[in-house]
Amino acid sequence: MRLSYPAFLLPLLLVAGCASVGPDYSEPVLPAAQRPASFGAPVAGLGTGDVEAQWWQVFDEPALSQLIQQALAANHDIGIAAARLDEAKAMLRESRQGFLPSGGAALGYEHRRRSEVETPYGEQRSVESTRAALDAAWEIDLFGRVRRSVEVAQAQAGSRQALLRSVQASVAATVAATWFELQGIEAEQAVVADISQSQRDSLGLVGHLVSVGAATEFDRLRAEALLRNVEAVAPDLERRRATSTNALAVLLGQAPQGFKPPLARPGREPLNLRTLQVGDPAGLLARRADIAAAERTLAAETAQIGVETAGLYPDIQVQGSIGLLAGSLGSLGDAGMQSNFIAPVIRWSLLDTARVRARIAASESRTQAALIAYDQTVLRALQETDDAFQANSAAGSTLGLRLLEAAANREAARFARTRFAEGEGVYLDVLEAERADFASRRALTATGKARAFGLKYMQIRALALAHTRARKPGPVSYTTL
Repeated sequence: MRLSYPAFLLPLLLVAGCASVGPDYSEPVLPAAQRPASFGAPVAGLGTGDVEAQWWQVFDEPALSQLIQQALAANHDIGIAAARLDEAKAMLRESRQGFLPSGGAALGYEHRRRSEVETPYGEQRSVESTRAALDAAWEIDLFGRVRRSVEVAQAQAGSRQALLRSVQASVAATVAATWFELQGIEAEQAVVADISQSQRDSLGLVGHLVSVGAATEFDRLRAEALLRNVEAVAPDLERRRATSTNALAVLLGQAPQGFKPPLARPGREPLNLRTLQVGDPAGLLARRADIAAAERTLAAETAQIGVETAGLYPDIQVQGSIGLLAGSLGSLGDAGMQSNFIAPVIRWSLLDTARVRARIAASESRTQAALIAYDQTVLRALQETDDAFQANSAAGSTLGLRLLEAAANREAARFARTRFAEGEGVYLDVLEAERADFASRRALTATGKARAFGLKYMQIRALALAHTRARKPGPVSYTTL
């Protein structure tokens, strides 16, 4: 019995809905040891309330907010990550075309001169043919190779999307860290200028005492040496300020030459900072973009096992053509020139089984590595966050002690200068007191900036990634890309 085309295709269409080969992906479940219920003892300045996506607003600094918005719009690293996401989306659209037939129009002409041996008796040796047709081929995804390929592309697009969020968070954190560093350098410059003026006054006083015989030339030389020691700090601070300014310019996608950072709001209290809300540990892990990227990478590698496993099974296609075949171009429109066909094609590379199994084993190893990398990313996220909390707590305690130290050293320096001016004590006491005053005031500036403006880069980055608002990824989170 000869099957018609629809009846011929019906069995293939029915079996095409079979389950895909390879493992089905499920999101890994963190062990209880990696899912802390709380962040431990409460830390001053950090709360467990709802997080704010624009975490930099807590600093209440319009200039900083402006810089971060500019960086998010113009930063080159973000632009590269966005372009790679667009590439992944395009590859996903291409992979979905595997469910549809492929092919197109074909027009061909052949002129051939046969040998006498192969030319039938009575026919001409010269033969020409012209063909115009629409050719198509459709893969029957019986074992899920196409479906697994789409899963791979979906997961890769999801990973790129999470990486884009991670880059955005890191850029925002780097802008904040660089801005705070710049503010700290400018505060140090103000301290150096103030101390330098105080040392000039002290040098002038010692010079006067030397002229009236109340001090020695040795005292004057030591006073001048201390002044030069303080002034020598200024060039390095200016270099650091230029370096931070240049880094800020590049983060904003601008040339360093001619870039002028905006000024901080005048008259603001540098140590006034509202509580930063960080949520709970479970929410933090769900929001972190680096964890989402690692999870999507694991999903892609798992689906790739299915793609490689499909190589152990037959590749079934349905090929067809609708067109005209004639001996010359002018006779294509004649009756009876139609040439149509439809046929199944089955390819099974039985001799390549060992190669396919080797590729499967390699894919399984990559999946195992992706799982380990996911676990490592989770652990590092918890480490970064805990380090940030501990550093914030330590900076708060250090700040209080630095305030007391700076106040004591400043009063000691004032007292030593007064005693020396009244003819009591020795100038060595003044030198030691002013040197301690200078060191403690610089240390206070650095500690105050660290406490008020989010610590160092890694601490800011940890909180920044924790404040990237995004839904929790899953196996089919990115099907609409």
